[in-house]
Amino acid sequence: MTVTQPLTGSLVTGLYWHSGEPALTLADPGGGEHPVRLHPGGTVGWRLAGPRRCTGIWLADTGHRRPCPHAAEIPEPGAAAQCPACAAADPGRLLARDRTLDRRTFAVYLAWFGPDLVKVGITAADRGTDRLAEQGALAFTWLARGPHLAARAAEHAATAAGVRDRIGRQAKIGGWSQPTDLGERREQLTATHRRLADAVTWPPSLHPLPCQVHDLTNRYGLTSPPPAPAAEITAVRDGSVLAATLTCLVGRDAILHTMNAAVLADLRLLSGWTLTPGTGPTRGLHLAPLVTVRSHHADGQDTLF
Repeated sequence: MTVTQPLTGSLVTGLYWHSGEPALTLADPGGGEHPVRLHPGGTVGWRLAGPRRCTGIWLADTGHRRPCPHAAEIPEPGAAAQCPACAAADPGRLLARDRTLDRRTFAVYLAWFGPDLVKVGITAADRGTDRLAEQGALAFTWLARGPHLAARAAEHAATAAGVRDRIGRQAKIGGWSQPTDLGERREQLTATHRRLADAVTWPPSLHPLPCQVHDLTNRYGLTSPPPAPAAEITAVRDGSVLAATLTCLVGRDAILHTMNAAVLADLRLLSGWTLTPGTGPTRGLHLAPLVTVRSHHADGQDTLF
């Protein structure tokens, strides 16, 4: 990974895609955020300091983050990085649960995550493909665009017609670890788009869009099947050091090549920690200390590095 912003001990607030590129976001005391761009083929050297704290609330309308008023500590394991109070007030979560309205234009999409893994969803049109990249979609096509409520109604109609609206993380990883050729992705997306166009009547305020398949695999570093990870990082602790080469980054999951083996990591695990440059060796990339990994073998046990 290439670091374009100096790391000075800022709070990691998440991993997001901006203008087609992934970046860790670091919060400053004023609520602004600064991206640390990530690129397949680059290296990282990170030290994490605790305690792990709530990342607050991102306010899309102002482009600033509201820090957690209590600087609440949160559990070390897990990808979630908000305290209950901030999670309950988060505008993005409220929108996902249809508990608030959004006046922006929304786009309805079909996304392909692997053979027979097609889902429908919606995203704010001004985000372009970034929401799809954050989910790890390997390919997609737009279905329609229009107001928020109409887009949500179209999503529900597509789900009623047999298209799933959720695909689990492990199923996604299974799909991108052995990606098929673009022809298969295009064929399945085109067939689903055609079936919905014939079976579903869209709300009048929604503008249907023709099927045009876009492939995202090159953005992730999936120019060829990635190496099979020997283990998965499942938790980090105060004082953990992660130094590795980034093989690929799909959505928010990465395959990292360390001195010992390739490992899978959900980079959301970094959220809520204070990030500084690692002080470990520059050669012999490694995990150390207190990084919990789980073997990908069926009988594997969690191991503490």
